[in-house]
Amino acid sequence: MSASIFLYLFAFFAGLAVASFQAWPPIILIFFAAIGLAFLSRRGRLFFMLLAVFCLGAWRASVSAAADSLLTPYLGKPASNWQFQVCADPEPAWDKQIVILCMLEPSSGKFSKDKIIANLPLYPRVYYGDTLNLHCLLEKPPVFADFDYAAFLAARGIGALCAWPQVNALEREENRRDIFSRLFIFKREMLRQINQSLPEPAAGLAAALLLGYKKTLFPAENLIWQKAGLSHLVAISGGHITLFLSLLINLLVYLGINKRFALWPALFGAGLYVFLTGWQASAFRSLLMGGIFLYAWRRGRLSSAWLPLLLAGAIMLWNNPNLWRHDLGFQLSFLAIAGMIAFYPLLTSVFTHHFTHSRLRLVFEAFSLSLSAQLTIWPLLAWRSGGVSLIAPLSNILAFSVFSPLMISLISSLGFNFLFGFSEFIWLPSKALLNYLLFLARLAASIPGAYVETPNFHLAYVIAYYFVIILFFLGRYYILTKRRRLILGPTKKDS
Repeated sequence: MSASIFLYLFAFFAGLAVASFQAWPPIILIFFAAIGLAFLSRRGRLFFMLLAVFCLGAWRASVSAAADSLLTPYLGKPASNWQFQVCADPEPAWDKQIVILCMLEPSSGKFSKDKIIANLPLYPRVYYGDTLNLHCLLEKPPVFADFDYAAFLAARGIGALCAWPQVNALEREENRRDIFSRLFIFKREMLRQINQSLPEPAAGLAAALLLGYKKTLFPAENLIWQKAGLSHLVAISGGHITLFLSLLINLLVYLGINKRFALWPALFGAGLYVFLTGWQASAFRSLLMGGIFLYAWRRGRLSSAWLPLLLAGAIMLWNNPNLWRHDLGFQLSFLAIAGMIAFYPLLTSVFTHHFTHSRLRLVFEAFSLSLSAQLTIWPLLAWRSGGVSLIAPLSNILAFSVFSPLMISLISSLGFNFLFGFSEFIWLPSKALLNYLLFLARLAASIPGAYVETPNFHLAYVIAYYFVIILFFLGRYYILTKRRRLILGPTKKDS
């Protein structure tokens, strides 16, 4: 049964991938799906069902690609008084606010689900739910030689941009009652408290780590963190959440909580962390993938995580077929978890017997998780980012060793601020841990050979690498299966 589910998932992914490059007319897809349903027989049942599922994936990708944006008629047309609503938590940066807006449709009088991205001045501050009247020129996102910016935005539901509009009027809804409005207002207050309580660049790092504001770090610091292999700390990913969960579980076990029950408070803590970041779609996907991996890992059946991971991926791609091609965060999350499932048992089976001390074993487990993720994501980073951090497996362990205490310290310090006011003494642990992370990133990035630039790394190399990995694990599975049969003898299925 499970083998056939894997085949169906593979057929769905294959259909979605093929149609992402070349849309298929829906009539052909319906025709093939009808064949798959009409010729259900004992011999051809599996084949035609796989064909039907393949067509289903291709149809979903084709429908997504053919969807017309309501913004298309307005592209290239300036207007002096366009009405928009802020439909996501604005991203504060050093010199601007990056705002996602939904346009008011003149015909219906309702705000469209089609989104645009705009850069606004730092002041006046805008918030989720605000209504803006803008002097704006809607433009189609450009496609650069080395980066498809239009596809990148389309994967997030953004179909146009308005670089620097003029704000004619700002209407604020003072009595916001929905949960997201209150959450985002609370986030902004936490950001204000962090900026008042910590110096830069520690404040920018704290806002990125705790609240998910990626643009609060200095641009130069972002480059340092990329070279140190720590960029994912400020850009939530599946591997990030998984390492966070695993170290939090180890901390709970160290405090005396049973390993089986430690998973649940750890998942609650990770869920609270994702909630504080604004419940971003990328954060939710990462929490889902990380939770799947940790649940299977703690049950001692890591191989059982493949099916939930693929099912989660299929659901996400059904909702947004553009993710697999244009969303680097989704790609890295999925590959990082897949690498942990595939490589972690291999690494531990080879090297675990060298680490008899319990604390050394915990360190090695964390290092193995980090290395397993890096083994699967480095070709993608080399191709998409133009460089690879070779020191990332080690720097990740050193960084994540203080991640849980840092989150607890930041949340506790903010809670003290809200209840009793600012106290420099309360913020000392957070400041020390943040300075440790900043020092670690600069030290790791400064080591000769820690970061290798790969400007000429082509897609063909990425495909070849993953093809070799797949062949390796298929060969390993075949050898282990054959050896098991020689030891146990033929089973009923074999006979």
